[in-house]
Amino acid sequence: MKKILGIFMLIAGIVIAVTASSASFAYFEADREIHLAIVPDDNELIDLVPLQPYAYINSNGMLVIDLSSANGNWEEGLGEGVSPDSIYVFEHVFGVSNHLWENVTICMNIEYSGSGAISFFEGEYTNETVGVDTLHVTILPGETAEIGMIIDSEGLDDGDALSGTLNFDAKLGECPVVG
Repeated sequence: MKKILGIFMLIAGIVIAVTASSASFAYFEADREIHLAIVPDDNELIDLVPLQPYAYINSNGMLVIDLSSANGNWEEGLGEGVSPDSIYVFEHVFGVSNHLWENVTICMNIEYSGSGAISFFEGEYTNETVGVDTLHVTILPGETAEIGMIIDSEGLDDGDALSGTLNFDAKLGECPVVG
């Protein structure tokens, strides 16, 4: 009788084990910590660094490009903006650095949206340089890409203003070659 009772216990144990292992997972809750420091653009892991006086980090920690007398770096007598119906080229306006801990290459997409014909380029300006609204820049670990800009004020009148937003989007790896 003890053997039959033992066999029933073994069968019951197997049925319980099979039933328990085929159950669907429904819920899990755990508390964990996360630590993020919100820092100015020039102190990020991928940082935006002003390279000219008309580019600066504002009180909110954001990169601003300002070619007007409202710029805190503006000095009396140095100009208050750009002329109408002109093209301006500014090299090395700001830099984008890659200081990620993983030592990886990134593709930084820099996109301008706003009023006026403002475009961007990487590095030195040459007669063959073409500015674009959306710039794709490959940045190796520990390096800085220096970004310049072209302003075309054709069709604008004295007193008009150009205003827009730069969007930065980084992806892992090198940027695709545009041919």
